[in-house]
Amino acid sequence: MKSNIIGAVLTAVVEMHLVCANSFVCSSSSDNWFAMSESKTNERLQALEKQVQQLQKLLQSDGLTKSTTIDGVPSDCEEIYSSGIKSDGVYAISPDGRCPFFVYCDMQNGGWTIIQRRLDGSVNFYRPWDDYVTGFGTVEWEHWLGLEKIHRLTKDGAQIYFDLENWDGSKQDAHYKVFTVHGASTDYRMNVNAHGYQGSFKELLSFHDNMKFSTYDRDNDEYSSNCCKDHADGGGWWYKNCYRLGMVNGVYGKKEKGGIGYWDTKHQHLKNVTIKVKKMNGVC
Repeated sequence: MKSNIIGAVLTAVVEMHLVCANSFVCSSSSDNWFAMSESKTNERLQALEKQVQQLQKLLQSDGLTKSTTIDGVPSDCEEIYSSGIKSDGVYAISPDGRCPFFVYCDMQNGGWTIIQRRLDGSVNFYRPWDDYVTGFGTVEWEHWLGLEKIHRLTKDGAQIYFDLENWDGSKQDAHYKVFTVHGASTDYRMNVNAHGYQGSFKELLSFHDNMKFSTYDRDNDEYSSNCCKDHADGGGWWYKNCYRLGMVNGVYGKKEKGGIGYWDTKHQHLKNVTIKVKKMNGVC
């Protein structure tokens, strides 16, 4: 049994290496292939070096049969962390045994999978619906992972954690224990449960519970006009009417309406945002 899994693991690595060597990558929405730039190829090759280290650890572990998916690719960053790898970085995962994709793993805090980061304004978040579905940016730095990938990571329920930094350097956080993004047919409707919320500021995200995702070119909110376009300067989110903890994809550096932040009696401005997920603790 173990030899079969080892074979599957090595096959997965070889196939992914060939993909990168030929400048192709798996699409998030299907199993088709599309060409990518040389810089993206290099990014994937660097990630594969880390993946090989991970797999070497797995091959030496008695827990191999329970720490990998059927095709040999770990399901998320927490699974990689549990295998003994503790270094932050880019890794390949497959939450459901389908086409793998690359993510940045926060290993220092126990194996969280990062789905969004705002650090310096190098990536434009004024994007149409299709971009928010497939993802954009570079997983090593500023990026939005993509609604389809986030759905695959959270469809069975997940925790979500917001790391927030104010312009004065102080830090804030928000931790929800139950978070789910449903599939494309629902416009990636989101559910969040405020039970057990832990955070440094008032609980705000449950205001957006059960909302579909909205972008400037696809208005799914309950606002009288287009919240994304008129108040968020084009940053997509699960808006209601309009937002509370829902301006994390606004304009970087803008310290007024449309800038990154959240609403708690007034707009609170933020410098940096990192959003990450991992499996739920226990069964909801």
